[in-house]
Amino acid sequence: MPERIHLVGACGSGMSALALWYASLGRTVTGCDRDPGKGCEALERAGIRVFAGQDPAHVEGMDGVVFSAAVPRTDPELVRADELGIPVLRRSEALEELTRGTTLLAVAGAHGKSTTTAMTGWILQECGLDPTVMVGASIPGWTGGFRAGGALAVVEADEYDRAFLRLRPSCAAVTSFAAEHLECYGDRAALDMAFGVFLEMTAPGGSVVVPKELAHLARWAARIGRRVILTGPGGDIECRRTGGTGWEQTCETDGVPWRLGLPGAHNLRNACTAAALASTVGVPVERSVRALESFPGVGRRLERIGMLGAAVAVSDYAHHPDEMEAALEALAGLTAGGRIGVVFQPHLYSRTAAMAEDMGRALSTAAWSLVLPVFGARELPIPGVDAEQVAAAARRAGADCVSCRPEELAGLLRSRSADAVVFMGAGTIDGMARALVGEEASWRSGPGRPS
Repeated sequence: MPERIHLVGACGSGMSALALWYASLGRTVTGCDRDPGKGCEALERAGIRVFAGQDPAHVEGMDGVVFSAAVPRTDPELVRADELGIPVLRRSEALEELTRGTTLLAVAGAHGKSTTTAMTGWILQECGLDPTVMVGASIPGWTGGFRAGGALAVVEADEYDRAFLRLRPSCAAVTSFAAEHLECYGDRAALDMAFGVFLEMTAPGGSVVVPKELAHLARWAARIGRRVILTGPGGDIECRRTGGTGWEQTCETDGVPWRLGLPGAHNLRNACTAAALASTVGVPVERSVRALESFPGVGRRLERIGMLGAAVAVSDYAHHPDEMEAALEALAGLTAGGRIGVVFQPHLYSRTAAMAEDMGRALSTAAWSLVLPVFGARELPIPGVDAEQVAAAARRAGADCVSCRPEELAGLLRSRSADAVVFMGAGTIDGMARALVGEEASWRSGPGRPS
């Protein structure tokens, strides 16, 4: 493993956690990012120098360079590293290198993998097992999305760019399945097969965890003797909601009553998967669910970030229709009047082109919604693909929905009332939301806003 490492695109959630892992091992780490912003605060606190922008000189003197999937291989820093003969690794290759020699618990899935990874790490921490945890989101009490620990590791395994197929887990879990990242796989059948291969790659003597309705994903793992644990209704481990009010649920698992401080059926499913995964390293399910009573949640997963007048402001990472529906279902009934407004930023042109109708239908369950321009991330615009596609689909589904520009957002929000406003998306929308909340005083005097 290199002693001096430079990360290109260091401030993304997955890359920053990777940088922190290298630093925890005593490596000298630097990074660069086009837009350092808030994502680099944890790195700077850890003493990792982060450069704004890219310069080929950044890689000189390094023993290794790591880049994210969002960075093209033609990037000038990567080209310079090649010229100097410095090994260049994709993020997935670096993660595989870091996890060699660990007892690795890997969590994959279309939705819920960040929360499930964090929950599993939290359980192991609370049970005294000192895990190393890497999550693609910020966890209160940890350093961003990373917890330094021992040789028991819990990581989020991303299916994008086939990254999760590089890992060799001791135990593996799949939280959910949806037709995502088909630009990498071609069709749903190929994606289904990739998840099956991910589970089959589990080490001899290991276990795999899947929801009962996705049992077919584990067929190849079972064929070669891996233990299969099914979660959910009718499975080996089931977590049931028995009641609760507001943002807290009361639950029962194997006759054990407990509480979860997160709303929504999806979070209860995540908790069930986490408890099952922890059981593969000897933690009884009863201890796991008790440990989750203190779980603080995950950044940008139904995260309450303040008030906009009388409305609770919530930030959520949802950008796939299934996630949008789950978040809105969880929010329903959590506020006094139950009136939910949504500000949605579509993520990726390819996803928007494929799922605009489903995104619109998901938004139709809200009292009203506003759709911001598509956040392209690693993609170039596709002609004819824009926010209005989503807004029009929502209106066809009976929604009160308009598309808007970021500079129009404040005025449009002041003209609408809600008990909660949720800002949804995986791009820049969280920063917009927090800026608006920071100006909360001006909202109280806005027309249509109760004081």
